[in-house]
Amino acid sequence: MVALPAYVHPFEQLDDPLPTAFTFPFRYTPHPLCVRAAAIVQQQLREMSVTEGKMFGVMVVRVKNEGVNSENLFFLAAYSGQLMRSYSHPWFVPPVVDYLDPDSYFQREQSAIMALSRRMEELHANEAIRQARQRLTALVQERDAAIAKAKAESDAHKLSQEEQTNAPDYIRQRQFLKANIHRAKQLHKEEIMALEQQMTAHNALSRDLFEERKRRSEALQQWLFEQFEMLNAQGERKNLLDIWQGAFIPSGAGECCAPKLLQTAYQLGLQPLAMAEFWWGPSHPQHYRQPGAFFPACHSKCRPILGHMLRGLNVEADPAGHYEQALRPVRVLWEDEQLAVIEKPEGWCSIPGRSDQANLFDEALRLWPDIEGSVIVHRLDQDTSGVMVLAKTARTHRALCQQFEHREVKKKYIALLEGPIAQGEGILSLPIGPDLDDMPHQHVDHEQGKEAVTHYVVLGTEEHKGQRVTRVAFYPQTGRTHQLRVHASAPEGLHTPILGDRLYGHVADRLYLHAETLEFTHPTTGERLRFEVPAPF
Repeated sequence: MVALPAYVHPFEQLDDPLPTAFTFPFRYTPHPLCVRAAAIVQQQLREMSVTEGKMFGVMVVRVKNEGVNSENLFFLAAYSGQLMRSYSHPWFVPPVVDYLDPDSYFQREQSAIMALSRRMEELHANEAIRQARQRLTALVQERDAAIAKAKAESDAHKLSQEEQTNAPDYIRQRQFLKANIHRAKQLHKEEIMALEQQMTAHNALSRDLFEERKRRSEALQQWLFEQFEMLNAQGERKNLLDIWQGAFIPSGAGECCAPKLLQTAYQLGLQPLAMAEFWWGPSHPQHYRQPGAFFPACHSKCRPILGHMLRGLNVEADPAGHYEQALRPVRVLWEDEQLAVIEKPEGWCSIPGRSDQANLFDEALRLWPDIEGSVIVHRLDQDTSGVMVLAKTARTHRALCQQFEHREVKKKYIALLEGPIAQGEGILSLPIGPDLDDMPHQHVDHEQGKEAVTHYVVLGTEEHKGQRVTRVAFYPQTGRTHQLRVHASAPEGLHTPILGDRLYGHVADRLYLHAETLEFTHPTTGERLRFEVPAPF
């Protein structure tokens, strides 16, 4: 066997069975081998005294075309972006492109671009130019004031035809006043022209520097995208420009864990077996993640890249698709000609998505073919179960939506949190907005987030499958995306994720969040209706 780099770590199989297919990176339960590899990486991070919060990844690999044994099973480790301001850490796989190398073309060109920026700043801060600009402004204001005064005097001296007959010197006086206007227009003319020429030359130089910086920056970005030549299991190469095909390429594309791990495996001729990504270190102020929690690969940066890099691998089917075989049917709790109240099992999407996953809109059309309008009044996340109301007419839909907007609908959710919490009851008022760099994550955003208010009551602690958990009742006063999940996991909130929350906590057999009670007013009869389905956990 060819000698492998030091960042390819030997790995004992022990009693763990090997994966039958490679991990579907966007929704998965980490394979036991990956869990063991992650624990080794976390110990290494402790020894390195890594204190920054970051996403890390592990990939279990083997040497191709060799039998599986304890001598050819390995794992790779990676971190997203930079670690301690460097791409080079011998324990981890190298980057796809190391553009921080001081001798690289990127750094040389970046230095030239930064020199252009400094030159622009110097021009902007030039004291002589600043004084010349002030002098020009003062002279122009003085000239314009003189012109305005001369014109005002001329206008005041205008006489009617009859008055001109009795003023023999009128024409001479008018000529004198017009001459005053002309003299005012000539005031400081030569100095103003000289200063304007100086400003024109200065502005042209600034504009040229700006255009050159823009041109070189765009060219450098294009060059960098071309350098990220991503491999796949079939030996094909595509750079980021080819992968995105003219669409906007987000910053940092190609620098996440999954692409780095796959690229290294392909380059070394190793067979990828399984992969997992986890968070380590403190949470960022707006990114609430528990250390050690496993997460799916990001969608905005990684999904297009991995769509190419996974070709040729035997990849697990999207577990979300497995819902199709295991989904419990939607149960109708109550209905009339205007609306229907249902119990949504976990796994159902509220609205149609990009795939053919089961969704309530299509199910409503199947149950009630004559239904009209938008149908879906409010949403529950795919992994959340519970009570929902559907509208059968456009008028009912509008009326129910208004009740939600005016906060006239009462909702109660039941959740199991991953651990104990100190507070027994309280109000969480934390504005929430989308994390544009890591969709579909939401985060607390005090600057641009929308108001989000949740009343919670701790119902007690209990044992759940060998884990001590807290049962909580949530009463949301607003309806923001992932509101309860963010309020539960955020350090500013309960700082304890909901059990099974793949985005904000740890993977489990389901998301332990259930919409237990829904109360609203019937739009036609005016009757107050209340429906309850006890949590199935």
